[in-house]
Amino acid sequence: MLILPSPEFLQIVYRVELNVLVGRWLQSVTPEQLQAGYLALLEAASARQCRWWLVDGRRRLHSHKADSRWMMDEFFPQLAPRLGGKVYLAYLFTPTHLEELQADADVPKLSYFDHRPYQVQRFIEEQAAMNWLAQMHAGEQAASR
Repeated sequence: MLILPSPEFLQIVYRVELNVLVGRWLQSVTPEQLQAGYLALLEAASARQCRWWLVDGRRRLHSHKADSRWMMDEFFPQLAPRLGGKVYLAYLFTPTHLEELQADADVPKLSYFDHRPYQVQRFIEEQAAMNWLAQMHAGEQAASR
């Protein structure tokens, strides 16, 4: 496990043995901090060509509508070209936050990601998120044989 340089509001760790980049938000952030944090994650992933991410948002208790729009319009479209293939993002939330996200009309339903070069899933348990990432990784390896 490599602990990578990170802003004070985000911890970035690369799990070498799993080829998973882990970003743990350590607090609620401003929209500017959110963008800086995601760009730091992208730089770390790009340096390792890592397309499997665990993003832990359990300490980031709220989001802004502009955050979702920036993610959809600007951030997510950069991932596959920078990382050389489909990117898998497992998001961890508290149960309450996940319920709020699922009820928010400004947050896309998971089906939005079905045919995009990035796949998103939402979880409340880290083990389930890591299992999903492992399944996606194994599926890609099997498909490339």
